[in-house]
Amino acid sequence: MRNSFLRKQLSFAIVFLLVISMGCKRTQIEVVPDPAPTPGVIVPVNDAPQVTASVSGIVLDESNAPIASAVVTSGTATTTTNSNGMFILNNISLSKENGSVTVVKAGYFKGIRSFKTTAGKNHSVRLQMMARVLSGTVNAAAGGTVTSNGGAIIIFPANAFITSAGAAYTGTVNVYSRWIDPTAANLPFVIPGDLRGISTNGAENILETYGMVGAELADASGNVLKIATGKTATVSFPIPTSLTASAPATIVLWHFDDASARWKENGTATKTGSVYTAQVDKFSFWNCDVANANFINLDYTLINATTNSPLVSTSTRIKRVSDGSYGYGFTNNAGFVSGAVPKNEALILEVLSTCNTVIYTQNIGPFAVNASLGNISVTIPTSQYINFTGTVLNCNGAPVTNGYVSLYATGGNNGFISTSATGTFSFSILNCSGTNLSYTYQAVDYATAQQSTVFTGTATVGTINLSNISACGTAAGANVYVAGGELNAAGIRVAKFWKNGVATNLTNGANDANANSVYVVGSDVYVAGYELVSPGDNVAKLWKNGVATNLTNGNTKAFAYSVFALGNDIFVAGYEENTLGIEVAKLWKNGIATSLTTGVYHGRARSIFVSGIDVYVAGEETNQQGFIVAKLWKNGITTSLSGGTGIASAYSVYVSGIDVYVAGQESTTITGRPIAKLWKNGVATNLTTGTYEAYSNSVFVSGTDVYAAGRERSPQGNIVAKLWKNGIPTSLSAATSEGYANSVFVLGTDVYVVGQEFSTGNAFVVSKLWKNGVATNLSTGIYHAYSNSVFVK
Repeated sequence: MRNSFLRKQLSFAIVFLLVISMGCKRTQIEVVPDPAPTPGVIVPVNDAPQVTASVSGIVLDESNAPIASAVVTSGTATTTTNSNGMFILNNISLSKENGSVTVVKAGYFKGIRSFKTTAGKNHSVRLQMMARVLSGTVNAAAGGTVTSNGGAIIIFPANAFITSAGAAYTGTVNVYSRWIDPTAANLPFVIPGDLRGISTNGAENILETYGMVGAELADASGNVLKIATGKTATVSFPIPTSLTASAPATIVLWHFDDASARWKENGTATKTGSVYTAQVDKFSFWNCDVANANFINLDYTLINATTNSPLVSTSTRIKRVSDGSYGYGFTNNAGFVSGAVPKNEALILEVLSTCNTVIYTQNIGPFAVNASLGNISVTIPTSQYINFTGTVLNCNGAPVTNGYVSLYATGGNNGFISTSATGTFSFSILNCSGTNLSYTYQAVDYATAQQSTVFTGTATVGTINLSNISACGTAAGANVYVAGGELNAAGIRVAKFWKNGVATNLTNGANDANANSVYVVGSDVYVAGYELVSPGDNVAKLWKNGVATNLTNGNTKAFAYSVFALGNDIFVAGYEENTLGIEVAKLWKNGIATSLTTGVYHGRARSIFVSGIDVYVAGEETNQQGFIVAKLWKNGITTSLSGGTGIASAYSVYVSGIDVYVAGQESTTITGRPIAKLWKNGVATNLTTGTYEAYSNSVFVSGTDVYAAGRERSPQGNIVAKLWKNGIPTSLSAATSEGYANSVFVLGTDVYVVGQEFSTGNAFVVSKLWKNGVATNLSTGIYHAYSNSVFVK
């Protein structure tokens, strides 16, 4: 594939804006700097006008493996990728000139794809996320040099950094940088935006890249850092050997603006040997390009002539007759593709198999104005495609008329197809002759926001009938919120929450803090926890959308353990020491505290659940004999759950109908081993035998199923994270490490558990999310991290 092509007095890249909006690799011919603008009126690009359209796609890592649970945003619409790395945002408002999607996933650079939008169409994107790897560190006061992949270099001067709030920063700077090779085959899938740029006169240009370098700067706690006003960093862009001879001596520099999803002209870079060097005053990505504005927009739809089905996610190529240079596009779920092609030139349209062989060709053009070729019927050898058919049904067994099927196949091949008025679907994907293709697929019902389980299969050729797929049982596009904390480089725990794996810091890392509970209502995220304000004194905290409210004054130690929202009322459970140092169980309603214990003996409120007008709180209180009693308060009236002759605690309460479930632990004597317990309406059930110490930390009820999350020590002596379903245990962590399960949440048929587990060698504690028993790391393992609470909606 060529990523751009140039001729004397002409710099132009074929670009398909629907999917990848790309330039092409260069042929070995002379390149000249941008020509002078054509005399006349320049009409600046206007991205403000909106149209209604859809965008779907697949998110992959650089090995073409799908990335699940990535957060995808376009305008005000948001969703997450499914287990196949696929997503769809249906009938949303998009900029007519520059529709875009932004993808975020922990451990990766932000991915942004831009495209020119056609009203009423679904726009298909393929995006590969680049791993966010630490390239090096510099001392902010002294400055320093960081080398990225491929030999890209960034030199920072002394005292060049500020915080996001604008304050001077003098500590260690973590630099996450990346060079993007302009000759790489995957260039169209990794570049930010597309290869369109806005020049200083406001005109839109097609860009042909000679390389990109990007960086993200952060302090030890992950807080964003910026280049200070008046300071610049020196960036060196390696020029691949194949391009060195044709690279112009001076080239325009373009900066990618995340907010507008546009490349914008911003200075120049100078060629020295095999590198371009430039001064930059900010970071995300910078791009060295030659630009041209001589193009028209072309669209067409590819149909499998044999099956009359759309060719989805099919590679199509437009080639210039004059020199053979070309660019790629990829069809959407209806076989549609649209993009920019050279104006007034003879062109060739080609359709490619997944083996990169040409299976269809047609001469087109020249085009003086925007054009549409309509439907193009492509005859494909039966050995080179697979046609998938089937029907999607809802929970009542009726056809899903407003839904879709997503399919992911070996090597990153994928397809989206909408259901018909009768719930049926039919689409074709290309396949190399004789290649055995493994695939997974899933159906979604828009009307109910339900989706099917994930199915798998293998095929080589022919028509595969996927039969009836029941889109029922799990919520589509669920958002997963996790509250917890992570240590920074100074060893101070930072309170934070993760949304779909993306972390937000609630505290600045100056004082020890932790987030113990999360609850979400609408778009509001409530987090309960604490922060240390002076030696020995913790303030109970409630954060709403990241903004903190103190529940206590800091004169005595206090903790907030649990938060629950109902209507306009926000309930928090915890405890606060009195002036005698006795812990008093507390309930805060809208910030107003009520004491659940008298302050004569220690008491803690650990969990809260509100059902109608009834407020249930679980916790414990020490009795007169010094034993700790598990307690349940209903509207302030206390009930003892344990006998009072040992040590017991109630950690979690859940109300289902008239039944009240409490999870905790009890040992019958002070020296006895704790037994994981579940109380239903005050009647206890042992989840463990007492042979090994065990704790039940969280309870959730879904239909007739009762789930409890906790831990139990193994025969080998290590602690194992556990999930009990109706009393039957499952181990979530290995018996050879240390694992903890702290919270469980069930949505549809999906069971989410959060906790933490020691990394290999038990060196660091890693924050964990288990979905249906499959673990995802929420933290990197560089510093100890903990996840305490999960909420899914």
